[in-house]
Amino acid sequence: MNTLKFRNVEIVWLKHAGFKLKGSRVIYIDPYEVPAGQEKADIILVTHDHFDHLDLKSIGNLAKGDTVVVHPKACSVKGFESLEMVENDTANVKGVEITAVPAYNIDKPFHKRGCLGYIVNIDGVKVYHAGDTDRIPEMKKIAVDVALLPAGGTYTMDLSEAIKAAQDIKAEVYVPMHYGAIPNTKADPKVFQEKVPKAVILEPLLR
Repeated sequence: MNTLKFRNVEIVWLKHAGFKLKGSRVIYIDPYEVPAGQEKADIILVTHDHFDHLDLKSIGNLAKGDTVVVHPKACSVKGFESLEMVENDTANVKGVEITAVPAYNIDKPFHKRGCLGYIVNIDGVKVYHAGDTDRIPEMKKIAVDVALLPAGGTYTMDLSEAIKAAQDIKAEVYVPMHYGAIPNTKADPKVFQEKVPKAVILEPLLR
């Protein structure tokens, strides 16, 4: 299963940290290695500038004439209509409320402040994409319907940290991500599911 339906919104795990949200709008978050031929985007969200999150080829494959690319201020996205955001900004983009939230490493060197996660309110469904992050104090303030949490370790939270983060975050559904697609991110999602009663394990649409 690569799709979770929460009320009237479909949430599709594409690959790695890439997701598609489909309701009244089509939204992609961190599309990575997405081939041409997929449904075009109304909005594309980029969490930070690493190659596996800011993939300009994928963005080009998904963009249409009026697609808006939302990205951190520290991240340059040229050639597309774009909107810069920083931590705690909120914007209404095509009727979708988007809030930028912190995403950073505490004990790793890979992600400094300025990278983002997002809370996307589409058709009344709130989806939190944590971005590349460790378990951080700000998570305790987050209350959403669906939480998408990295769990592959090395660059982000590992499984044990993601399980604790799920305890911090108020959500109806928790989905692990960011494991298995790039080196040093191997993880067994069943471990997450065993410890997080509301977990849903998705299979990536793209291989």
